[in-house]
Amino acid sequence: MPTLHQLAKHGRILKRRRCAVAALKGSPHRRAVVVKMAITTPRKPNSAKRKYAKIRVIYSKKVVHAHIPGQGPSYIQEYSIVMVEGGSPPDVPGVNYSLIRGLYDFDQKELYGRHNRRSKFGAKRPHYLNYIKKDKENRSKKKNV
Repeated sequence: MPTLHQLAKHGRILKRRRCAVAALKGSPHRRAVVVKMAITTPRKPNSAKRKYAKIRVIYSKKVVHAHIPGQGPSYIQEYSIVMVEGGSPPDVPGVNYSLIRGLYDFDQKELYGRHNRRSKFGAKRPHYLNYIKKDKENRSKKKNV
């Protein structure tokens, strides 16, 4: 415990926070080049195969590991250009970044027909959902008239 004299002379020193996504240099997203593709297993209670890519961020030249989101094949390979963001699966150690689907060479959509969180995985809106939306609008118009 410091004395009042010590506090008056030196003050309190705040701890510096370590940046979890240092390779992005303060940006929400950055372009990167895939160096290597690999598969790993998650930590203790979970059991699966998690796909990740070793990537080189173009702006900062740092090499980091990024999670490949979505189901099915990813269609990216070495030297593919991808977009990187912070955040990762919580059960895979050492993987602190995530790739964004639908941009640059990572533009193939999933084989899985996704309805929710489509923008996260680069999936288009299914056509039959448009018909359902139009049907609901027509019903609400009839009720109002």
